Amino acid sequence: MTQPRLLIFDVNETLLDLKPLARRINAVLSDEHAFELWFSTLLHYSLVETVSGKHQDFSKIAKATFEMTAAKYKKVLAEEEIDSILGLITQLPAHSDVAKALAKLKNKYTLVALTNGNSQVAKEQLNFAEIAPLFDRIFSVDEAEAFKPNAKPYQFVLSEMQVDPENAMLVAAHGWDITGAQRAGLQTSFIAREGKFKYPLAEQPTYDCTDLNELVERLT
Repeated sequence: MTQPRLLIFDVNETLLDLKPLARRINAVLSDEHAFELWFSTLLHYSLVETVSGKHQDFSKIAKATFEMTAAKYKKVLAEEEIDSILGLITQLPAHSDVAKALAKLKNKYTLVALTNGNSQVAKEQLNFAEIAPLFDRIFSVDEAEAFKPNAKPYQFVLSEMQVDPENAMLVAAHGWDITGAQRAGLQTSFIAREGKFKYPLAEQPTYDCTDLNELVERLT
């Protein structure tokens, strides 16, 4: 197995803890499953955009799908309240293992972030979580005009960083993201965050880790 030169990190849930946003959405919509329904719907409709040959800002899709989710719960919220709720996406803490693990990996690898979110949101997120300086670059799928797990975002990062697929590794807590990167030819590391699982029909990831500390051990 080739030792990767470039580590590409997913942001939401892989690096950042979405629980504060989940608690707010569940409370507002009065259901403990509301966040999961909204987030799944958000990912679904981002793929609808890509598969149908269009591209929208992820934040706009987030707002549209939140309105859809609220309607399912027979809730109508003012636009200002929706903006306030979804604005929490920029105020999320990093998981407890993230900062130290990234600092160790940075000594040996090039680190970049790749998110379905737009560039401004991604920068605000990583700055708030105090991990932005650990990355050599922060990429948004907007630059490729296609959402993960389409191959284009991974290929765009590889092109920009001038790295071949076999020398790069995607690190993510989402089975769909791992699957997309694998099928684009990258190495992968699945991070088993709470409630996250691999896709059984996909190839096994290069590494299967409980957290980023385990990935550090495996790579260094």
